Formats: sequence, C-alpha cells, structure tokens
Amino acid sequence: LVKNNIDLFVCSFNPAATQRFEEELLQKYLLHNENAEQREIIRIPMVATNQRHQKHIIFVLDQSGSMSNSWGGVVAAYNKCIAQRRQNQNESDLVSVIQFDGCATVTVSMTAISQAPSQLGFRGGGTCFSPAAEHARQVAMSCPATHAPLVVFMSDGCAGDASQAANTFSQLNNHIQGMSGNELELHVIAFGGGASTSQLQMIAGSSHNGKLHVSADTAQLSDIFVEIAGGGNVGDVLEAEIGKRISEAVSDKLAL
Repeated sequence: LVKNNIDLFVCSFNPAATQRFEEELLQKYLLHNENAEQREIIRIPMVATNQRHQKHIIFVLDQSGSMSNSWGGVVAAYNKCIAQRRQNQNESDLVSVIQFDGCATVTVSMTAISQAPSQLGFRGGGTCFSPAAEHARQVAMSCPATHAPLVVFMSDGCAGDASQAANTFSQLNNHIQGMSGNELELHVIAFGGGASTSQLQMIAGSSHNGKLHVSADTAQLSDIFVEIAGGGNVGDVLEAEIGKRISEAVSDKLAL
C-alpha cells in the first residue's frame, strides 16, 4: 500500500473499543521506512466518537392475545437487534426484557448482551401499558452509571392507562436528565393496524429524545429494530465519507 501510494481508510463502528489498535496502526504506518511522503491512514468513525457506547437496552414487548400470530416475528426482530449491536462491537451492552399484557413481568434482567436469551415465552391476555412502564422505570433506574438506558416499547393495541404510562416515562426521563444531563432514548413502536398511534405518540413524547415508529408487519419491525441498534445508516456514512475524501483529493490535484 505504501509503495503504490494507496490511501488506507480505517472504519470503526465503535471508536472507543478500537482506539488502541487504530493508534498503533497509524503510528506504524506513518513511521514505515518506505513511507517517505509520510502518508497517513484516514480514520472514519461510523458513529460519533463522543457517543456513549455502552447501552442498557430495555425491550418492553406486548404479548397480549392479539400478538399470538406475530410473536415469532417479534422474537426474530429482538434477536436481530441484539446481533446488530454485537456486530457493531458493543459487547459491553446489557439487555433487559419486560413482557406485558394485562400485567407485566421482567423476563430478562440486566443480562450481558452475549448471554441474552434467543427465545422469549408467550402468554397472551389483555393490554395495559402502565405496569410495563413502571417495570421499565425501575429497571432503567437500576442501570449502572457506565451505561445509558435505551427503551424499546412495542405494542399492537391501545390501553386505558396510556396517560399513566406516559407520566411514568416522563418521571424516568427527569431522573436521567438529573443524573446525566441527557434525555431518555425512547423508541415506541406501533405494530400493525390496530395500534393506537395517538396513545403511543403520547408515550414517545415523554422524552425529547423519544420517537414513534410505525410497523405494518414483522419484516418492517425487524428493520426498525436494526435501525435502533445502529445498523441503518452505516453504508450511507461510509459512502459519504469516501466520496468526501475523493473530492478532496481531486481538488488538491487541480490546485497543483
């Protein structure tokens, strides 16, 4: 590469995890005895270098009776989200799962992402949001200071206690703001045609960092879960950065 004057790019999904490797590689390349022009390796972080990478991902999943035919797809989407985080070198992440119908249960509690179960049971029942929100609040408040909570709340229905659930998430957001100065990362997914987007939007609005997603089917749900994990725009970022470098190189040549 040095002999042929080829530009070398290092693209990192998690700059914090690969920093030492990158610095050693850059130094060896710069000091190589055939690198007379002192060409440097170009580093392209795929995410912001100041981003807090360690996440505590809290899945809050609707397992009411109406979800029975789609539950396999929900579990597949959950697994794809975890796989994407691991592919992006986020092995320090923690995972919790809260499953709800008329009540709510914590089925996975602050488990290392590498140990997160691939299968989730199903019960079926009615739909209440508030118990699930309260469990999510308690789990998130137990999150270690090294991790930022990320809540993924998914439902295909509506409930009579949506305002209470929104208030609970608002309390959690206030707590996180007081502790870290940041807003709660809250992703709320309206699944299928029967979901109340107005109620779920109200829950998403509990945080300025909240977002409502709409999913028509489990295939779209998987795409949303992967996007939340940080895998939706990697190709676009890489293409833009390489295009920028080529444009700069052409400009330099023309200037000569």
